[in-house]
Amino acid sequence: MKIAVAPLADIPENGTCVFDLHGKSVLVARTPAGVFAIENRCSHALQELEGGKLKGFHIFCPAHGVRFDMRDGSAMGKLTKSPITVWPTEVLDGVIHIEMDVA
Repeated sequence: MKIAVAPLADIPENGTCVFDLHGKSVLVARTPAGVFAIENRCSHALQELEGGKLKGFHIFCPAHGVRFDMRDGSAMGKLTKSPITVWPTEVLDGVIHIEMDVA
């Protein structure tokens, strides 16, 4: 199911915003590399990723610096190998949509 989340203009370039979508905390990141929707939880220490530094396709956990690829959720570094969940995004008529399975 495609869920309309927010106008693209509401999220600053190189910025993030968190949404509660069907009981999941979803971080939407807008970077020059694209718009990404990821689980707002580090798989290492279960800290929120909100406030983490963005660089290209990556977000860094603000607590311990674990790096995640926002395209596929893969973790990089020594602290964890457990990926985070990612959801496909699409911008239609200036609005960010996220593809999520809703049970």
